Amino acid sequence: MKKNSILVVEDEDIMRESLVDWFSGEDHKVDAASDGDKALADFDLEDYDVMIVDLKLPGRDGLSVLSEVRVKNPKAKVVIITAYPSVDTAVEAMRRGAADYLAKPFELERLETSIRREPRVQMAVAAPVEVPVPVKVPAVEEEVVSPCIWHQAGVLKERMCTLGYQCSSGCAFHAGMMRKEKYRSDPRIKPLLDKLTSLPGKNQCRYTMNGAISSRVCPSLYHCESCEFSQISQDEVDRQLAIKAARRKTTMQGSS
Repeated sequence: MKKNSILVVEDEDIMRESLVDWFSGEDHKVDAASDGDKALADFDLEDYDVMIVDLKLPGRDGLSVLSEVRVKNPKAKVVIITAYPSVDTAVEAMRRGAADYLAKPFELERLETSIRREPRVQMAVAAPVEVPVPVKVPAVEEEVVSPCIWHQAGVLKERMCTLGYQCSSGCAFHAGMMRKEKYRSDPRIKPLLDKLTSLPGKNQCRYTMNGAISSRVCPSLYHCESCEFSQISQDEVDRQLAIKAARRKTTMQGSS
């Protein structure tokens, strides 16, 4: 495993010392802080490859520290850990650029595996000379947390993924699009299909497809229906679908 400079930001003495001992024993350079303010004031964030940050801290909380890291050291990998996991904080951590979000208690080997994973590589998709006109789907103001790969490719104006990127195995919409030659051969979708196909071999969580998380190891062998992380993401998708349905209903009532 690559030797990293690691900063542990954890207010619980036992947890902080355990993390320091574990990674120091693997010959990593490890520093530690007991609260968010000390982490930001006493350490140069640019010196670290990896930061393990507790969500609830005295002073600046973990999300605030995460935001500061993203500004000062955007290449650093930040893992948020918490004894109080929730849908809202998991989604917010991913939006702010966390590499992973782990609920306590967790196996230290699991944390090490998360740190070892390579960050997601941005794919540059060259614009084709001629492409089909995007399918017209009404746009909405609500942010899409899990955009369909066809939306990411620019083939659709708007569509949300509700299946955790299990495109080939369970999505009727994806199957229908692939049956149409003009969409199946669209060069914009190929890099996303290639990436989706490569995920099992890399043991990467399918939710890396939406870009909200840079890297996450799949611990469930792609049994997403039994995965706690998948459920957290799915709950957020359901929440947004409910918001859109309520907005659509209000609009229709206003028109009547």
